[in-house]
Amino acid sequence: MRALKTFLQIGLRLLVLPVVFVFYLLKKFVAVEFVLPNVTLFGHLALEPEKVLSNIASQGQRSVGEPRRILIWSFGKSKDRVNKALVKIWRRELFVLPSALVDALHRASKWLPNFEMKVLQFDKLHENDHVLDHCDSHLNFTASEIEMGEQYLRRVGIEPHTPYICLVVREAAWAPPTTGPSSSGTLRSRTFQDFLLAAEALADLGVAVIKLGAAGTFQTAGSKIIDYANSKDKGEFLDVYLPAHAKCVISTMSGPDAVALVGRVPVLYVDIAQYSLCFAGTRLVTWVPSRLINQKLGRAMSLSEVFESGAGRFLGSTPFEQAEITIELSSPEQIRDYCLDFYKSLSAPKSDVEQMQSIYRANFHKLLSKNSVAKLAPFNSSLSPLFLEKYGAEFLATV
Repeated sequence: MRALKTFLQIGLRLLVLPVVFVFYLLKKFVAVEFVLPNVTLFGHLALEPEKVLSNIASQGQRSVGEPRRILIWSFGKSKDRVNKALVKIWRRELFVLPSALVDALHRASKWLPNFEMKVLQFDKLHENDHVLDHCDSHLNFTASEIEMGEQYLRRVGIEPHTPYICLVVREAAWAPPTTGPSSSGTLRSRTFQDFLLAAEALADLGVAVIKLGAAGTFQTAGSKIIDYANSKDKGEFLDVYLPAHAKCVISTMSGPDAVALVGRVPVLYVDIAQYSLCFAGTRLVTWVPSRLINQKLGRAMSLSEVFESGAGRFLGSTPFEQAEITIELSSPEQIRDYCLDFYKSLSAPKSDVEQMQSIYRANFHKLLSKNSVAKLAPFNSSLSPLFLEKYGAEFLATV
């Protein structure tokens, strides 16, 4: 069986070799790149294509004499795709070929002297996300898809074009079952109960609150919250449609909030301990950092101290423990206040903390630029205004 598979692969490479040879002859005029997004993680499947397309759109027309760039996409094997509805939407926007054909084209190109069709290398997912601010979303829905989404909203009592909020809490039971110093599941996981006060307070303002997430998570029966996650309506299409059309999204950092960013929906991230993973470049993002308590100092660390100690780039819980740094989580009451403050700030931005926001953006950009994979553009994200009012002086203090 293995021999037959190898024979078929070589045969396919020979079959596509004439096409590769044409590109070889035209290499001064045409540059072909293969794009292989991560299809196994929801957030990556959403953001990687969007960032590539937005980056191209923000660059404008190519210079005279510059080869025309052709991107050939592959979304891997069907069984590996975390959300097939999202892949279907992207296929309408992109030139997509089967993974076997892309592999054959790439390998056949290596047979020609000094010629190998390139595979586009992605920046880290959170880097250069400023491109999201420069153009409209490329995640486009058909009229029939929009009708499907609106039908669901009507069933749960939300009229089309009426604003609603999506709440995404990555619960501990659904964190990736990996261990070790780089495991980040526990750092981005909370119990949904910690967000109940916030969800009900938002609902009291008259805005619908929809709970996203995995089926089987904390159930909100009897509350004012629409528990989409545990409903019979849950499906791959609505997993994409709902965060992409929300008024805003509140999250602990998970896949659905990436879809919101693709749809140009504002996101509030609550209690982020992994500072370097924050989507810091885009104005769509507001975040509440977890206060990192240095046990030796007996106090919370400033942003500068966090990065100078190395903790700004810690990925898992183990390095924090080894550095004797405690991650302080917000109480349910604090989460409620942060969420209410964020939602109200969407329509009435707070100007009294703008100077502190500017200091944050400049300092955070400088700190994150060190050892960054890509050159970072100026940051547009914001810290929670309420967080700045409470902790801004200590958080932005310089050593």
